[in-house]
Amino acid sequence: MQESQNLRLITEKITGLPTLPTVITKLTMLLQDPHTSAEEVGKAITNDQALASKVLKLVNSAFYGFPGRINTITHAIVILGFGTVKNIVLTASIFDSFGGKSESGAFDVEKFWLHSISVGAAAKTIAQNIHFKSQEECFLGGLLHDMGKIILCQYMKKETAQIVMTVTKKNCLFIEAEKDVLGATHVELGGWLATKWNLPKDLQSAIELHHHPHAAKEHPVITSVVHLADILVRALGIGSGGDKKIPFLNPDAWAKLNLKEQQLPKLLSEIEEEVEKAKIFLSIM
Repeated sequence: MQESQNLRLITEKITGLPTLPTVITKLTMLLQDPHTSAEEVGKAITNDQALASKVLKLVNSAFYGFPGRINTITHAIVILGFGTVKNIVLTASIFDSFGGKSESGAFDVEKFWLHSISVGAAAKTIAQNIHFKSQEECFLGGLLHDMGKIILCQYMKKETAQIVMTVTKKNCLFIEAEKDVLGATHVELGGWLATKWNLPKDLQSAIELHHHPHAAKEHPVITSVVHLADILVRALGIGSGGDKKIPFLNPDAWAKLNLKEQQLPKLLSEIEEEVEKAKIFLSIM
């Protein structure tokens, strides 16, 4: 109860928080209609030329791995599917809202985005290994899992500096320092924004519960995937989520994914390869 009261006080302080662009709302409406054509979706995206050019840059990157050149949004939809292109648009839109080389103060924003993109790539790789069909959603869940931290960094600079000082002083996880300083954490703040933005329920679960995947009753697999991806990326030392600690692996999440310890070396190698390809996302910020 106290945490929810603290969260309410924090969210009331935050003004001017970005909303998702109208193109996302338009796409969501279009994709709910089974008769919507690739041309209609392509037109909705192409109305925002800057966004369209970013989408084309990403779909032609090694991350998506198509040998031929994709020249139009409609062509991208035909090859990749509606859902994947919508997720790419959502990613580009979030980067527009929160990305860039903003003044970060105590919090290293560039290392944060490298961590987030890498967790996305790791989550997609884990999903492939366990044959989980929602691989693009796992990428997005990984990308957005720490979204609450970037809100803190950009809208509560003084408190973020205190959190970073606490992390250094106590050598603790960022989430533990948040509890000390704010009485609420980035997972609650990220969950609040995900709800405000009306993101899909599976993404809300991955954002809110990646530190507590055993509590995910409705979307346990994607939440467990993001939980493990975060831990493995930290173990590989790629980027930074604001601390130098590695959270404990939740045994329920490990059991849910049905992975074996002997699979880890191959999995880590594949994650490193996928992270290198995913660095293309940093170029659209």
